[in-house]
Amino acid sequence: MKINFVRALALGLGIVGFGSAVRADELISTPVESASFTLSDLVQKSAAQKSKGDKAKADASCDNKGAGKMKFDWGANTSLTVGAGLRTSYNAVEGGSVNGGTAQDFTLNNGRIYLNGQGHERIGFEFNTDIDNAQGFILDGTDEGASVRVLDLIAKFQLTDHISLWTGRFLPPSDRSNLDGPFYLNAWNFPWVQFGYPNIFQGRDDGAALFGQYGEGAFKWQVGAFEGDHNGSAVRVGNADTDNLMLTGRLTLNLLDPEPGYYNASTYYGEKEILAVGVAFMHRHNALEDADTAGLFQDSTSWSIDGLFERPLTNGGVMTVEGAYYDNDDHNGVDVSGNEVLIGTGRPRTGDGYFILGSYLFPNAMNVMSLEGKLQFMTRYMEYNSASFTSGQDNQTDFQLNYIMHGHNARISAVWSVYDSHDGTENTDTFTLGTQLQF
Repeated sequence: MKINFVRALALGLGIVGFGSAVRADELISTPVESASFTLSDLVQKSAAQKSKGDKAKADASCDNKGAGKMKFDWGANTSLTVGAGLRTSYNAVEGGSVNGGTAQDFTLNNGRIYLNGQGHERIGFEFNTDIDNAQGFILDGTDEGASVRVLDLIAKFQLTDHISLWTGRFLPPSDRSNLDGPFYLNAWNFPWVQFGYPNIFQGRDDGAALFGQYGEGAFKWQVGAFEGDHNGSAVRVGNADTDNLMLTGRLTLNLLDPEPGYYNASTYYGEKEILAVGVAFMHRHNALEDADTAGLFQDSTSWSIDGLFERPLTNGGVMTVEGAYYDNDDHNGVDVSGNEVLIGTGRPRTGDGYFILGSYLFPNAMNVMSLEGKLQFMTRYMEYNSASFTSGQDNQTDFQLNYIMHGHNARISAVWSVYDSHDGTENTDTFTLGTQLQF
């Protein structure tokens, strides 16, 4: 029995157990006439992939930082890579309950399915999903993470050996933490001082970007145009009288080992020696109406600079230092409701912030039950100052102990966070025990 490429794609998704809610012909736009095979060929190929073990993991060509682990090939330049990622946590927040006691809960932070495909030598796609409540600051408590929504949906074109064009929904050119995503940060908690960028969901926006890299990622540039209408919620914040696009860009210079690809990480657990500096900007002309003058519009501008230094030591340990500074300015503009634009944490977007982080991965492996791994200690300080604060800054200090079993693909994190508000009215301690897995 012969199966054409589109039907084979649907069959491949069914075999690895990720459901059939998405039609296969929506994932590949260009059929490949030469790609056909028998059902027994597919089963044998799937079994062969499993038997390759670590080599199959290393060969998986998934643009989502290598998260995909199962790869199906149907011929030259025709393949599908499938993967999944999950993050769950237990959280205890001092004074977070209704009666003022400690609030305790279990959270589904992320539940992702990764699909990356190639249908041509220079044309591919990326389709990733996440659970609806992954962006925690817009939780409404109605579905408890039961719904799945589009995270990324990207058409990828390799224009030259060094330049690519991406269109669809994805992370705009931005700072290192945003391009890490939650799975490739050094810290468990995302740095909330970064929450100034317009986004539809999990930092993503609809648009297009050109991306170039040289020296296998020693120098990278990214420029793009995006909608820029949302602040992470379903409500548009831009004014109705103008519909200008948000322009974005990033430059990255790696002075030691390169970091190839559109994305990056904030630690490589000693696999690379990194000294990297990146700058990013976002600008939207006439994005908001002036707070004081009707009919007058104001621009929205954000910029940031970030740095990462990571070095494997002679004793086998790994030292990492990371920092970033962010500046957001709405120039006295207000959203469609006439209010100052808020970021995900409820703070006004206009302001500046920074974080500094240090970590050490211990050299000696250990065993917990039968799970081998290494301990890593991390600490991070974050501070945010809004233009509307009359005094002080919001700040948070994190102390984190990680058990690294398989890099970013398997780790457990224990985090103690101490938060202080700018006006001294809130001092909150939070304990988090998180688990992260990717396949």
